Amino acid sequence: MHSDHFWTSQDGQILSVRRKDPRTLALTLAFWPRHPGEWAFLQTHASSLHFTERSTLARIGIEMMPHGTPHVDGRRLILEADAFLFDESFPHAAYWSQLLRPGVPVGRLFYAPASAKLTSTEIWEAVQTHRLKLPASISIDRHGRVFLTPHALTYTLNPRLTRPAFERMVSGDSGRSFLDKVQIRHEASPITIAPRTGILTSCSMYLKEHYVRLNPGEGNFGIHTSAVLLDPIKTFGTNVMLEIYNHGEQPVVNPMVSLEIYRAPAPDELPAKTRTRARVQDITATRALYECLDARPVDTAAPAARPRTRVSVRGQSSVMANPSVFLDAESFAALRAKPAARKLDQICGHRTMIQALDAAPAGSDTLVVDYFPNLLEHVEILTRLAKTPVKRLIFRRPSRTHGFFFSSNAHARLDTLDALGIKVYWFNPELGDLYLHTYKKSHGFFLREEICKRFQESTILAFYGSAVGLDAAQTKRISSLIDKLSGFIGPNVGVLTGGGGGVMRLATEQAREKGALTGACFLELEAQPPEIGVDFFNTFQETSRHFRQKWFEVADFCIFNTGGVGTLEEIGIELCNLKLGIRPRVPYVFMDRAYFSPLRDQLARMVDEKRAPAWMLDYVLFTDDPDEVLQFYRRKLQVL
Repeated sequence: MHSDHFWTSQDGQILSVRRKDPRTLALTLAFWPRHPGEWAFLQTHASSLHFTERSTLARIGIEMMPHGTPHVDGRRLILEADAFLFDESFPHAAYWSQLLRPGVPVGRLFYAPASAKLTSTEIWEAVQTHRLKLPASISIDRHGRVFLTPHALTYTLNPRLTRPAFERMVSGDSGRSFLDKVQIRHEASPITIAPRTGILTSCSMYLKEHYVRLNPGEGNFGIHTSAVLLDPIKTFGTNVMLEIYNHGEQPVVNPMVSLEIYRAPAPDELPAKTRTRARVQDITATRALYECLDARPVDTAAPAARPRTRVSVRGQSSVMANPSVFLDAESFAALRAKPAARKLDQICGHRTMIQALDAAPAGSDTLVVDYFPNLLEHVEILTRLAKTPVKRLIFRRPSRTHGFFFSSNAHARLDTLDALGIKVYWFNPELGDLYLHTYKKSHGFFLREEICKRFQESTILAFYGSAVGLDAAQTKRISSLIDKLSGFIGPNVGVLTGGGGGVMRLATEQAREKGALTGACFLELEAQPPEIGVDFFNTFQETSRHFRQKWFEVADFCIFNTGGVGTLEEIGIELCNLKLGIRPRVPYVFMDRAYFSPLRDQLARMVDEKRAPAWMLDYVLFTDDPDEVLQFYRRKLQVL
């Protein structure tokens, strides 16, 4: 903990609720530290801490106005606050106060030291170098304050929302993604806030390495709710919500919001070179373990596997052969340095995963298996976690029957392991490397551990197109487009493809030349063998073809190139995602005006016949010109 670093707490909770007056609740909020070091920091800096409300609460009209600063109460901080509904037109106005109960998550405390605040010069430099994307409507004063006007849009909640839906939002079970789908968007120019009412509006902002602190204001342009903190990585897009209300007796027209920008502290982790060196050592240890498992004969004297669940599913069971070893961190560290044969002989191995778990020495935390655990093996891990805590799982093959490719059920098991805090690594024989399973936008990819931070901060472009080779004009067009988009988006860019040839290979090669990350969602197809060698990837069995498409939702933008029926199917899915709000309203680019002209005509006809919303046409561009793409992005994203 450093006194010159920006800091945020974990979510606090409502400790008690009482009625203050007919419109207001008096709340007592409690915040607990993550660890003793943080607790010492909180006690020292309690008077300098600020409160930011959960954005979900603000977006359903609930304002929480804190009184003073937090104070120490035992091993926690206490903060008093008033809660009220800032606009009585919300669908839950009749019962909003009944939704706030003890235990409800309310928001965080944060510490914003002056030393972390960006000056006007630093803000403008970050904007010019594309490390920070702010709305095109901003003004920056000489004191480092940024002023913005929101989009000419307002939002209301669907009046058909039920009380259970609001219960889930308040409790945290349904979050921002759910709200994005149930909001109704309204064009509004100018934006007006009538007396004693409030609005939901939005702006565009892309934060990678900065926090933004919104200033509630003095009321002359309306008051922004207490949801004042925008986080790096999470704040990324054209739908950054602002909640502004007017408690005066006169209307507010075209409200303005001011904000300050702070440097996010660098992650407390080893330098990339050190982590690369550590991964190479992990590869040494892992390779030695697998060589030992391959060479060692089955120990017939070992106790038989004793599963906790004696069932089989579709011919699979928990006692299937799966050479495994379960060892402690010290033993694994010894192998990283020098995989001595004597040491290996002591720890290798078992015919089944269950035997390895049951024979584990005290302190074991790293489970090394040949095959990624099937459903029944997965259950056996779960039943033993209380007594046999697994912290790391390393596997070599995703499937007994499909080799390199995961089933949709296996992806679900990866999700569960992540939720349990178990790190999953793939020692990939084809690539000769060790990959960590890491999430971005709720979708997991395998990548080298040292690029995790860069992956999280990257703007991902999904490139769709045929595996068939391209002509010279198409090649030049795509190369120029990647070059220009890399310059516009900034230093952290990634390109995601299906991992095949043609457009996919070209986009990957061009991205690699520009220093961008490259990724692929490999599908089990005989006609399209995976072209491995990308920075982040995942694999899918042929029966999971449509399931695989959801992984492309990690991309921030879609570029469609000349392709066949597979590309046409992907276009249909992505256009449907845009219509349904699964993707935010961002530019969709079709590179090759002539080739896609029938599709353009079809979309226009759908709109004419009321089979598609008219606004969709505003977000699609059919072009041959990379410069036109850049202009389209600036216009639709409304950023500098």
